[in-house]
Amino acid sequence: MARIKSALELALERTEGVVGDKEKIEADAVIKEGKKIASSILNGAGEEGGLREALKGYAGKQLGWVKEGVFQTLLANLVLPIDENYGPRLQTVEGTLPELVADKKKAAALLQQLAKFFQQYLENRKAIRDQLEQQLAPRLRQREAQLSQQVGSKVRLNPLQDPEFAAALQKNYAALDERYQEALAGLKDELKRMFEATR
Repeated sequence: MARIKSALELALERTEGVVGDKEKIEADAVIKEGKKIASSILNGAGEEGGLREALKGYAGKQLGWVKEGVFQTLLANLVLPIDENYGPRLQTVEGTLPELVADKKKAAALLQQLAKFFQQYLENRKAIRDQLEQQLAPRLRQREAQLSQQVGSKVRLNPLQDPEFAAALQKNYAALDERYQEALAGLKDELKRMFEATR
């Protein structure tokens, strides 16, 4: 009669010949180091000499891996802004990312275009909100008058308190975001191609 094996014994038999790829493990660790370097640069806590100084301790494959980690983090930080405070972070990316690619001038030009792109995006968001506020202003004033009559004192409503306004604003923002996200993805793809060509 055959012995019934436990789930643990079966799992151990199946993984008996599996050995970790030491190079892959090292690459992952160094890529994480690159991400940490980029994170400190973005947060203003990087080394005095910036990226160049931080990369001095790496050579060969490790240098490529650490650059990949830095690049991934910088690219991940290129997102549509929610307000005017995106400037300092974008400037840090503009000053750092071109150092990772061969065609530094082209990368710098793309990132300068991105700054204009982000500004245009914020202007379009503001225009959408202003237009909706104008369209729905008479209705909002009417609701304010009704509420003022009910409570006996003057009432001011924030347009975002109006469900119709909030829904219309969200719908228009979503359409705008979709168009801009598509364009941003194209720019990121171009930067990825430039980085890959450097490797």
